[in-house]
Amino acid sequence: MRRIIDGATKVFAASGFSGASVDEIAAAAGVNKATIYYHVGDKEALYGAVLHDVIGNTVARVASLISEEQPVEEKLATYIRGIAATVEEYPPLPPVMMRAVESGGKNLPAEVATDLVLIFGMLLAILEEGEEKGVFEPVNPFVVYLMILGALAFHRNVEATWDEQRELFATLRDLDAGLYGKLERMVKGNVADDVVRMVLKSVSAR
Repeated sequence: MRRIIDGATKVFAASGFSGASVDEIAAAAGVNKATIYYHVGDKEALYGAVLHDVIGNTVARVASLISEEQPVEEKLATYIRGIAATVEEYPPLPPVMMRAVESGGKNLPAEVATDLVLIFGMLLAILEEGEEKGVFEPVNPFVVYLMILGALAFHRNVEATWDEQRELFATLRDLDAGLYGKLERMVKGNVADDVVRMVLKSVSAR
């Protein structure tokens, strides 16, 4: 089952729902199509299983890390780091999610829609608590949500491109080695702490 989900994630990331085929997924997973149909179902069921696997795990992770006793700023930081950990663990997730957004949410099963509502609801609750306590300014929670997801997902995609297109970036290194070095340090590694710092600063009432 793990091999099927991982294989499907890679194929959906590359081709989206419409462009992916069960044959490709079976090849990526190293199983035959009959095994996929037996364990998961058709392509739509596979797509839902991939998104539910990743997003559902993120919901569970973030919920387990946040406690009522934490200061609200720490809750927001924990929320961001939980999502960042998912992006690091599942590199194909950002393109899969982007393709899901581009399609207008088509082919999203109810359980995945529920996962998305839950993960946004966590952020909404944190921001509302912060506003009630006078710690956060009134903000549009959806904009903050997009800031977090967009920054983490875009960074992961740029980092992957940097690794895959080394010859292209070598030209920049030859032109300006200093600039190349600075960019490489910015692109490589986990940026969760930077996102935490910027988001907290943008919502802080202090």
